[in-house]
Amino acid sequence: MDPRELNHLFEQMSPAPDQEEAMFARLQAPEKAVKNPSRRWKKSVFVLTAAAAMALACAAAAFSALDPRLLSFFQRTPQDTELLGAGVVAVDQSHTYENGWTISVRQALADRYSFTVLVEVTAPEGTALDQAEYLLDLDSDLLPELEDRDGIGGFRYGSTMLEDEDPADNHITLLWDRSPTSYLKAETEPFTGRTAVLTPVRLTGRETVQNLEIDFSQEAWTCTVDLPEEDSGTEISVRQAVLVGEDEMEVTQLYLSPISCALTLQGEEHDSRMWGPVGLSSLMEETFLTLADGSTLPMSRLLDLTYNSDAGQAEAVFQLERITDPEQAVSVTVFGETIPVP
Repeated sequence: MDPRELNHLFEQMSPAPDQEEAMFARLQAPEKAVKNPSRRWKKSVFVLTAAAAMALACAAAAFSALDPRLLSFFQRTPQDTELLGAGVVAVDQSHTYENGWTISVRQALADRYSFTVLVEVTAPEGTALDQAEYLLDLDSDLLPELEDRDGIGGFRYGSTMLEDEDPADNHITLLWDRSPTSYLKAETEPFTGRTAVLTPVRLTGRETVQNLEIDFSQEAWTCTVDLPEEDSGTEISVRQAVLVGEDEMEVTQLYLSPISCALTLQGEEHDSRMWGPVGLSSLMEETFLTLADGSTLPMSRLLDLTYNSDAGQAEAVFQLERITDPEQAVSVTVFGETIPVP
């Protein structure tokens, strides 16, 4: 049960306008003797408390449906998952192809700059998926398309096979993720408020012996995922000079969510440090958060690193090592310079 459904449930519990008028009239009327008034009050309190408890239990039950496999990239505690809120989306769309293979898209996790999907692949009976690694290729489109796009756009995507408890069976689970689309002359496209249209293309085995490639493109099936409207993160404007190579660049924008961190850096026009062997190549290793308890949190994966050559601007998106409350971050350190988080 998401917050909107929970609000709707409480709205149903609220009195109608005519009931409100009747209640107000009774409050203004002279007091009447009531036999054992506390019993009536206790009964009303019990009914309301039971209804509220039922609503909260429904919400807790809905949240407990979060599949822990979706969070395999992160260190976390049960309390941490509550920070994800509407960022977790139930999908549960499945298709069996004429060749006997089945693709099931179970859940998705998204914020403004990251998008991960939990996918199950089931082979026909008698087919053992026992290779050490499989790769799933999905085509993805984001709707609606943004009107202010300018220049050539691109994004990175890939899949990670999760630990297979029974390599001899016909079932595997993967996490497929993609970065936001970045354009040479426009800002990076956000995921929030969009619909992702996913189309399975192929499954490939990585072992050199007995390679496997299953083609799904001949029988087109698409899965639509409505991404959350609400962003679990926050964007902060900053101006902090950092030393990149022998010259300074400026961090101008910072984004923090429970699962990711994004930076915008401003350099010079046609700045070779954006793609050179030095420069931003060690950005992930030299970026970390400091939390209110004094601990530090490193970045675990670089999700995206793009640059606008004409503007001399770079954007980097990292995945956090652990699900973290952004309000607990007191600073971000980039290339040895500490940027306070207000």
